[in-house]
Amino acid sequence: MSKGLFNDWLNLVKDIVNELPKKPALICPKCGYASVDYQYVGDLETKIGYLDVWCNDCLNGIHISRTKIPETANALSFDSSPEEIRKRIPSFVQIFPIEK
Repeated sequence: MSKGLFNDWLNLVKDIVNELPKKPALICPKCGYASVDYQYVGDLETKIGYLDVWCNDCLNGIHISRTKIPETANALSFDSSPEEIRKRIPSFVQIFPIEK
């Protein structure tokens, strides 16, 4: 895993935020397929939470542990059940900014 690949995933986050409330077609930096999806989860009042971005084909992605949830973003509440969150966010291989 490389810092370059992590940065490519971060660039997708910029695309997500810039296109909200539309859901842009995003190309996976790992496998090249247009299967990238994302989900915000957090406190719906303060709009602080986390963001997971992943590819539905290769199941690679990133987790941003603390972020502001844009007003126009679809978000699950921290109060959502683990089952509801798992139904929306698959288990994926997390890309890190440094080699592990």
